[in-house]
Amino acid sequence: MTSQGLKASPEGIRAAKTALTDKTLTQQKLAAALGITRQPVSKFFAGEPVSRSCFVQICQQLGLSWQNVIGLAEQPSEAEQPKKVDTDALVEEVRQKRHDKILDQCSTVQMLDVAQVIPLKEIYTPVYVLEEVTSQQWLEISDLMRDWRFEHGFGGFYNQHQKTLSALEAVSRHSKLMLLGKPGSGKTTFLQYLAIECSDDLRSVGNHRKFLANQVPIFIKLKEFAEDAQSENELSLLKYIIQECRYEGIEKESTLAILTGGKALILIDGLDEVPTAFFDKIIREIRKFVQIFYKNKFVITSRTSTYKYRFTGFTEVEIADFYEEQVAAFVQKWFLVIGGKNNIDSVSFGNLFIQQLNLPENQRICELATTPLLLHLLCIVFRNKMQFPVSLEKLYEQLLHVLLAKWDKIRGIKRDIFFSDFTLVAKRQILSHIAINTFLKKQYFFAQETIKELVCEYLFIHAKANQSEQDGAVFIQEVATQDSFLVERARNIYSFSHLGFQEYLIAKYIIDGYQDKAWRLLIDNISDKRWHKIFLLTVSMLKNPDELLSLMKHKVDELVANDPKIQTYLMWLYQKSNKVCHTQQAAQVRAFYMLCDDAIAHSPNYALDWDFLTNLAANQEIILDQLLLTTLTCAIELEISFEQNINNTHAFNHIHALNINFDEAIDIVKNSEFEKDLQKLRKKLPSTESNFEKLRSWWQDNGKNWNNQLKINLIKYRHIGQDWQFNEKQSELIKQYFTVNEVIINCLKYCVDSKLKQKIESQLFLPIQQINQQAE
Repeated sequence: MTSQGLKASPEGIRAAKTALTDKTLTQQKLAAALGITRQPVSKFFAGEPVSRSCFVQICQQLGLSWQNVIGLAEQPSEAEQPKKVDTDALVEEVRQKRHDKILDQCSTVQMLDVAQVIPLKEIYTPVYVLEEVTSQQWLEISDLMRDWRFEHGFGGFYNQHQKTLSALEAVSRHSKLMLLGKPGSGKTTFLQYLAIECSDDLRSVGNHRKFLANQVPIFIKLKEFAEDAQSENELSLLKYIIQECRYEGIEKESTLAILTGGKALILIDGLDEVPTAFFDKIIREIRKFVQIFYKNKFVITSRTSTYKYRFTGFTEVEIADFYEEQVAAFVQKWFLVIGGKNNIDSVSFGNLFIQQLNLPENQRICELATTPLLLHLLCIVFRNKMQFPVSLEKLYEQLLHVLLAKWDKIRGIKRDIFFSDFTLVAKRQILSHIAINTFLKKQYFFAQETIKELVCEYLFIHAKANQSEQDGAVFIQEVATQDSFLVERARNIYSFSHLGFQEYLIAKYIIDGYQDKAWRLLIDNISDKRWHKIFLLTVSMLKNPDELLSLMKHKVDELVANDPKIQTYLMWLYQKSNKVCHTQQAAQVRAFYMLCDDAIAHSPNYALDWDFLTNLAANQEIILDQLLLTTLTCAIELEISFEQNINNTHAFNHIHALNINFDEAIDIVKNSEFEKDLQKLRKKLPSTESNFEKLRSWWQDNGKNWNNQLKINLIKYRHIGQDWQFNEKQSELIKQYFTVNEVIINCLKYCVDSKLKQKIESQLFLPIQQINQQAE
């Protein structure tokens, strides 16, 4: 062989061409780099004999083992070629021998902050994939904003307007699949599930064959593969697989037969976890291996944000956020398997979790629940008290720590972070700087250049100007996207992964900048609903928020101080509350009547469901007015229903509700004269047993007049039901005023000074005149 020279095997030529591409070389450039003519290089790639010294030089320049290229080291010689065998029998034999190994590798999961290992099949929730990777979409910021609503946050935003497909179906459809996803989205768990499903001893269930029952699963964690190699020269997937199989009593010849016959399901996990020193070599090794053993089925996983190298022939998909059904299924399994509940209790606890998760006040928590890792942590938090925390600052702090540090640490992953000299606090401050500056401009989606500029701005302000402008891009890659705080929603367009994280970081920014400017920034935005959760977070994180609470109360009173009609309305509230309750309940009563008013557009029935008003439920004066106002609301709704020809069921429900509430009100009226007038009105109402068309006809002919008479009686005897005739601007201002007072009420539980708390509560919803009198 030496006298005739050496020649590359077909597999070696494919590997050499791959290496040539990876090193961005041409055959001409390779020859020039070696100082030789083009002829031996052309012969090398044509599979013709080349002198031994020239052959070795070419291989070394390409970073390849010359023995591998001619097929001596890894490819069997003609004498060693696997004999023709019964493939099905061989696959079954190898599957059986590898079964225990696959179970050991993949049948359990270690979940964060859970001591025991968890059987994978008992906790696994089927996942879906997006057929188009979000970060590869060519969209403008305006396109993203068109489909986004602030009140909904980013929960499920990945899934919007995109086709989803069962992840199992995606594996079945595509022989080569790149599975991308956020941290904690379930990439590794899904790969383990694939291995277990494929390895299952049962070849069929009923009339259905098991998943890939004629394949041999091979599960490889790239981090372990890289660590187990003594040097870069030993990074050989083929050697690694042969050695793994040899431990299970599978001969090299059988392993090669399985691979060359395309009977392997090769699952390669954690491309993003490979140390930088080995990354290029492993990329080349995977490419070479896939090209040689192309008949097999491959699935590779990586974090979306760190996946920049594309493998030829691979279909790329991205794990979708959990849908509501997936969240519910995961939660039920979690309380059964991890929460230690029996079947009945797990269903009960799971239902309670979902019920509370869907409450309006838990919108931000609901948004977090779309990521499996964060959903798991929410279940841990919920299990202790059977409720979610009222104050979210500690929850956000824990989640921030998990994503920035703990999640990688417990799995033994060390990433090459350029900002290694930055503490967690410093990284959080950079994120806070991005959060506040984009939020102020209502930039919920922002270009990569914007992030770079803000990072450089932060570094300059904090005396780190010696760091280059490229550090902004490095930060995006190494701190933000790797840890899932910033997400690439389209090409080079980012947002925070969860709106709650952005709000938390803004609150931290305000507290870290404890000064007049920071306070002013917060107080000046008190009427903007976007800031209300930030107020609550800020107040909950302050050791003593009393000064801020006082400033908030003063600012709220200023909102309506200069509108005479609104002040007249507030004076009516003050006078009404004095007639129906004791002084200590006055603020709650004023809130109740505001909620019942058309200007706020809440129903009387909603009012007493608010926690702030629960102690009013025993007040007979309040109950009477609630019943009367509900009757009036039903009458008005009926009038509208018949005018607009809304469906009969809707109208009939209002008729029944009107009669029930009106009868209950008449029963508890103490004023005999008022009762007589109400009874007269009651007699005018048609029977609910009447034909519906007769009911419709009566309301169309008499409804408006009946409603007016009811209003006259309510104003005369109860001083309620007035038409304040606010213009559009005043109505909007009253809604703002009420909403901000709600924010203050929610924040007051953190007040340190009990006297200040009592003072603020007593002045809620008061006209300026009364507030000034109390101050004198």
